[in-house]
Amino acid sequence: MSRRRSVATIVAVTIIGMGALVGTLWGERSRQVEEEDVAARAGAIASTVLEWLPEEREPDELIYDGIDGMLEKLDPHSNFLRPKAFLKMKERHQGSFFGVGIIISRRGGKVTVIAPIAGTPAARKGLRAGDVISAVDGKPTEDLSLDNVVELVRGPEGSEVTLTIQRPGLERPLEISITRTRIPTNSVRFAFMIRPGVGYVRLTEFSGTSSREVHEHVQRLVDAGARSLIFDLRDNPGGSLDAAVNVSDTFLRPGQLIVTTRGRTPESVSSFSAPGRGFRFEGPLVVLVNAGSASASEIVAGAVQDHDRGLIVGEVTWGKGLVQTVFTVRDAGLALTTARYYTPSGRCIQRDYHSFIDYITHRNAGNNGGDEATPYHSDNGRPLSGGGGIVPDVEVEARLLAEPVARLYGQSAFFRFAVNLLKDVPEEQQREMAMAFRVDDAIRKRFLDWVRSEKLLDEEQMSKLLEDPQALADVDRSLRIEVLNGAVGLEAGYKVAAEGDNQIAAALEHVADAERMWQAWTKVTEPAR
Repeated sequence: MSRRRSVATIVAVTIIGMGALVGTLWGERSRQVEEEDVAARAGAIASTVLEWLPEEREPDELIYDGIDGMLEKLDPHSNFLRPKAFLKMKERHQGSFFGVGIIISRRGGKVTVIAPIAGTPAARKGLRAGDVISAVDGKPTEDLSLDNVVELVRGPEGSEVTLTIQRPGLERPLEISITRTRIPTNSVRFAFMIRPGVGYVRLTEFSGTSSREVHEHVQRLVDAGARSLIFDLRDNPGGSLDAAVNVSDTFLRPGQLIVTTRGRTPESVSSFSAPGRGFRFEGPLVVLVNAGSASASEIVAGAVQDHDRGLIVGEVTWGKGLVQTVFTVRDAGLALTTARYYTPSGRCIQRDYHSFIDYITHRNAGNNGGDEATPYHSDNGRPLSGGGGIVPDVEVEARLLAEPVARLYGQSAFFRFAVNLLKDVPEEQQREMAMAFRVDDAIRKRFLDWVRSEKLLDEEQMSKLLEDPQALADVDRSLRIEVLNGAVGLEAGYKVAAEGDNQIAAALEHVADAERMWQAWTKVTEPAR
């Protein structure tokens, strides 16, 4: 009982410490009740539940579940961050953690190295794509979740971890000891010249290092001859507001409005403009977005669109325009919605969330639950959609893979086959082999025979594959991608993947339109320089 009562006391103290926050959640009636009474009731309920439950429950988890239930009544994005989740969030925002430098996933049910990160201890120790991590410090990984394996691999800086590796082509496992060090979590995943004069940058999240990374990579591409830029924010879930403002600053003139926030309290009303510091890209801009682009991604895309700074291409964005203020509660966190985001023209980014099913399935894309007939216009007078999310200037749906190809991806077929191809090539020759690798009739037949032997597709699916020229082209490209990923690096494989990406192709087609927008924008904003 004493343990349970102590947990209830902690709940009461926590609620008292949240003070005014509790008051805002309970409406008019709660304002007439002393905060201490509310806290006491919560503590008493927690104590009673813990005492009389028919089965034993961990007190902290039960209390956490109760907090989750309370927050669900507010909106889809207010949430309680348990201690481990809160620590991971802080690591992401700081842009680094302590580990060995590998990207891992489950392939064929086994924890597999997808790629070592260049310049990290894992790369220097010779870990390679396809290595299976069967144990960490002697603890088998077979029954562990991927998150549990990641936690075991990470640890204090300077400490040592031993990975047991099963490598294709070797009969006995390897035991490799690696010293943990600070590993940067780069948010610019890929940056390269996609064609002469056109640079390409893909930003995967908005962290504390994002603006510096964007500046460095865009500057490098400009030095390499990039006059136009494709800035890819697809599947970027967002991140910190500061990062969104500083990334937007890369494209806008100093002082141009980026985003405003409005909430119930005077403190929640604010505006953020381009600070005008650091590198600024001068040239035509195309921003790629899709339904996975949310929050900070939508702030950047909305500012670019409202100011006619560039062309938005892709699909309607997610529509996540609720501002979360993160409160630290002991070693945990509370991400509470306190305001909404609005683009420079006044459009509310947040999509209507009254129907939970429609919200999570994105069926009500472009609907913010308000007055969608309200006219909104860009700086140059272009009409803009006022619904939730950012509606692209050029809408292009992503091309879906044929079902047999999707099934092969789901079973890691291309990755596994590429690993088997590379294991027969001496390590010092793998890079050269991969760069020259093309899928001819013999390689394709070898792959399809292997698919049949492994029973990855039934005869009906195999017939569909063989009768579909586009699907066979996707098979060839996927094999080449995985060979390059394994022997050269993920960017080498991604460059080949980009060749088959219809949204990137559309972005390239509209670079000329972005050029015209750039010329018009320069004339309007030139005096402000």
